Amino acid sequence: MTQNARFNDDRTAEIYERLLLPRIFRPWGLLLVEKAGLRAGQRVLDVATGPGTLARLAAERAGISGAVYGVDLSANMLAQATAKAPVPGGAPLSFLQAPAESLPFEDAFFDAVVCQQGLQFFADPPACLAEMRRVLKPGGRLALASWAGESGMVFRAAIMAALDAVRTVPSALDPLKWVDENSLRGMLIGAGFKDVQTGIETLNSGFEDLDRTLACVEGTSAGTAVRALDPGQRARFDALLTDALAPYAVGNGYRIPSRAVIGLARA
Repeated sequence: MTQNARFNDDRTAEIYERLLLPRIFRPWGLLLVEKAGLRAGQRVLDVATGPGTLARLAAERAGISGAVYGVDLSANMLAQATAKAPVPGGAPLSFLQAPAESLPFEDAFFDAVVCQQGLQFFADPPACLAEMRRVLKPGGRLALASWAGESGMVFRAAIMAALDAVRTVPSALDPLKWVDENSLRGMLIGAGFKDVQTGIETLNSGFEDLDRTLACVEGTSAGTAVRALDPGQRARFDALLTDALAPYAVGNGYRIPSRAVIGLARA
């Protein structure tokens, strides 16, 4: 199953945009933009842009004199990205459907490339990193984040454990390609990057109540599988997930941690 099949349906894309984006992906995007050190006037590429969250944050930094491009395989996610209004005072935004393994840009086209939580979905991560290196200008900056393994994404790990407990057939999803600091460093160096730095960052995501937390499930990469559960399975799934998230309860809601490997490098 290709990476876009996880997100390329209307329901998953809509819930991702409405519920997961503000709680998980915008905070991580803000952190990555800071790490990238984006500046006014730069030309920036966001790989695996989804609904354009990180691209829009990059547009704020690049300003009207810059330019930001976003690429993704999911037509549904890109439809959301293109439907949004321009960023006030920000760089012009262009979105293209393309695989990360074959970016549709000439060599040395960008000042910076960013990628938020895309690496683990790519069929060939080293090839994707080599493409990011190819489209960067000499000295151009790469900044990416990838979940720090299954245990690093507490919410997803709980979802997958609950799914495994209730469904009668294994998931059709290909396993994700998790990286740690050492493996990411090796891939970046192998792709020809210089000044490679890796590290771990942790953020807590706030969920207001149980109902909204359970609703967020359908916006994850497991959303299609969860919707395929029959009513009895779904009730058991919800109960198991509620139990798994109990340690993170705060009042009526939850504060759920996630950890990501951050990679910074120059072309």
